Amino acid sequence: MKKVTNQLIVGSIFLVLGFLVTVQIKTLNKQIAGKDDTTNNSEILVENEHLKKEKEDLQKKIDELTLKSKEFESAAAGRTEESTLLLDELQQSRLQSGNVDVKGPGITIYITPKSNLFNNSIEVTPISDLDLLSIVNELNAADAEAISINDIRLTSRSGIRSAGSNTIVINNERISPTARVVIKAIGNKKLLEGAINFPGNIPSKLQKTCDVTYEMKDDILVKKTNETQQFQYVKQVDNE
Repeated sequence: MKKVTNQLIVGSIFLVLGFLVTVQIKTLNKQIAGKDDTTNNSEILVENEHLKKEKEDLQKKIDELTLKSKEFESAAAGRTEESTLLLDELQQSRLQSGNVDVKGPGITIYITPKSNLFNNSIEVTPISDLDLLSIVNELNAADAEAISINDIRLTSRSGIRSAGSNTIVINNERISPTARVVIKAIGNKKLLEGAINFPGNIPSKLQKTCDVTYEMKDDILVKKTNETQQFQYVKQVDNE
């Protein structure tokens, strides 16, 4: 049992290292985004290429660490009941935190801005952060087990907010409110479909500005989050 526990601890260390590398990638993403907003001179372009290459190298490190973690889990998977319970708890923790790719039955929703909106002289923002929040809330109320927006995984700490008239920010990633948005949700198909079809659950303003369609699938892929969940202030309460 001690050997199994040690193997799980080592595996967890690899996961932590992977999270730290992810933080570096997020920092690079922000740096790249900041550079893109400045004048595109040759020096900035060279620096951007360097940052992108560094980001690719860091992503490779994450993939290697993930593989190592899986190897340790396989080594720890013995015949004892204790080791099986530990692995089950670790896997459930990953599923709940969104740290692994998942697949299963569910719904894919397509929100496509209507083309005639852009023929008007009045500037229109077809999709708002509140529209997306409303739909996500209904999916959560229908017991969705995993949700993504444009392949950005939502977790318990995800935020969906407006950043000006031309940007919606989700988990520090930007999406356009004038381009098609794809929402994926895994869960009970009947409950999810019922949530989307229930009158009023799709905002009326969104239905005026966009074509909202959906399809039910048996094998939807929801990718893992690139966010890290680190807690600085909360502490576990020991029951005495």
